[in-house]
Amino acid sequence: MKIVKRIGQGILVIAILLAVAYPFRRDPIGPLAGKAVTGERVAKTPDDWSFTDEHMLFAVEVRPDDPHSVTTIGFVHDGAMHIPAMNGSEKDWPAMVLTDPRVQVKVEDKVYPGVATRVTDEAERDALIASAAKKYAQLAEREEPPADVWVFRIGPVE
Repeated sequence: MKIVKRIGQGILVIAILLAVAYPFRRDPIGPLAGKAVTGERVAKTPDDWSFTDEHMLFAVEVRPDDPHSVTTIGFVHDGAMHIPAMNGSEKDWPAMVLTDPRVQVKVEDKVYPGVATRVTDEAERDALIASAAKKYAQLAEREEPPADVWVFRIGPVE
């Protein structure tokens, strides 16, 4: 009985800490969304994102006027960064991008500006997902592209 009580107290302490700290968060932590990402701000969107090939996860900040950031995967196709959103129609951040396409992509400790454009052509989207499968083995194991994946191409800020 004491163990159950201690576990309950531990859970309560963690819940209180999260409730106090959550409004002050910055970068996303795993599945928990963040606000404005931290890091060295780079002035220009890269012409070629191939330097990110060795990185598996990225932080993407959307809605610059009220920042919201998520942890996601990303891949390069023809030098351009692409960010997919599984179940894109059900998530908040893709809808935010459609309203305001300005984004920040954090790679290690550097933050790059960009403009996200949704790839809506199904054939192009499927080709991009096939390209992503070269980097992410779990995508390569699928027989067909997953349904409801939205893919955003990150272009330069004009």
